[in-house]
Amino acid sequence: MKRSRLCSLALFLSAWLSLSSSVGQPLDDLVEMKVKGVAMDPQGNTPVVILEEPQGRLAFPIWIGLPEARAIALEMEGVSTPRPLTHVLLHNILTDLNVKIARITITDIQDNTFYATLLLQQGNKTLTIDARPSDAIALALHVKAPVFVTKKLLKVVRTVALQEPAAPSFVTKTLGMHIQSLDATLANFFHLANADGVLISAVEAGSQAEQRGVRRGDVITSVDEKPIKDIQDFLATCKEKKVGQEILIQVIRDRNPIIVRLLLSSLD
Repeated sequence: MKRSRLCSLALFLSAWLSLSSSVGQPLDDLVEMKVKGVAMDPQGNTPVVILEEPQGRLAFPIWIGLPEARAIALEMEGVSTPRPLTHVLLHNILTDLNVKIARITITDIQDNTFYATLLLQQGNKTLTIDARPSDAIALALHVKAPVFVTKKLLKVVRTVALQEPAAPSFVTKTLGMHIQSLDATLANFFHLANADGVLISAVEAGSQAEQRGVRRGDVITSVDEKPIKDIQDFLATCKEKKVGQEILIQVIRDRNPIIVRLLLSSLD
């Protein structure tokens, strides 16, 4: 039954593409961007994907859902899943129909909702399809298609002007937490006083961290009252402690400091 439905969908898309054509937005009206990464907004505890100019002069966030954030993160890390995610399924269908994804464009924002389009090519025909930015970005990363935004959009979104190219965000897992670098770009986006600290992007279900109240979006600022500057500082400080020792981790949540007690185990 599932195979029959998939074949029907493929036939429908093939017929639709054969009857439709559209011209994409002129490149003069677009600015190419790259996907910097996925992070958690510590104020709203919501995932965001961050786009920045390849030269690293300008960046802006798009708030997205958790499943889409996971899909984008997996693509950026080059991790494949046993079964195809939605954007991979769509790519497989389009490939069977000899359709190429030429580019994706983040086009507009209305009532705090972003809009995007896919520019598809089949032979000498082109088609522009409406899409959610999160799905479009995951698809673009999967096929290595360019990502653009309209100049009109850049005039109305909240952007951050970068003084120098932003360093790649370093992400690792330890003590039941997925943690990542908190750089100046993220600090600006989330209205944090500075970039000192480590952002918790996820907490593993059933882990000690979850049981003791750690939440995604928390920012680690100290361990046993020693200030933490970045992710390397956090890992080095923890390695100075003995396995089995209880440590006090201070996190900032909704701009308030909270103390969490964790039993130090292996940092792997």
